[in-house]
Amino acid sequence: MKLTEKQTAVFNYLKENGGRVSMDELCEALGTDAKHLNPVVTTLGVKGERAKGLVDYEKVTVEGVEKPVKYVFLTEAGQSFVPGADEDAE
Repeated sequence: MKLTEKQTAVFNYLKENGGRVSMDELCEALGTDAKHLNPVVTTLGVKGERAKGLVDYEKVTVEGVEKPVKYVFLTEAGQSFVPGADEDAE
């Protein structure tokens, strides 16, 4: 499956940083905000009709933080996925 430039940036950051990061960290690293990154995570994720099943997210209550923290992580499919490896098959 072919990833867009933004999807590739999100996927590669997750892969290079242990497979699980907070949305705040991801936004900071990619120089954007959650408003623009949420749709990218959704299309990489397991939600929605165009979803790819490579990532998912969870909201975690963190002591000392007012709102739950959103963590984005690679699914099993995401952990084994290699961007570009099967583009010819499509």
